[in-house]
Amino acid sequence: MKIGELSRRSGVSVRMLRYYESEGLLAPQRTKAGYRDYGVAEEETVRRIRMLGAAGLTLQTIQRLLPCVRNDHLDFKPCNELRRILAQ
Repeated sequence: MKIGELSRRSGVSVRMLRYYESEGLLAPQRTKAGYRDYGVAEEETVRRIRMLGAAGLTLQTIQRLLPCVRNDHLDFKPCNELRRILAQ
């Protein structure tokens, strides 16, 4: 799906989606013409980013925790990366 459709489906502005991409949170495929091509995985990632943001987490924290979130529930098992961060 194109960025506009993802924006409509997720409720996140096109500008914010581009920002997420620039911060390394999203990595959409590109069409031959260079357009972003988002799939279901990216749509789920945006939902998770919004969920964590709604919980009061900063984008920097979300970047670190996002690999540990495997579903749309707030309860999740800490992944090895999070355990390493917490140990520091």
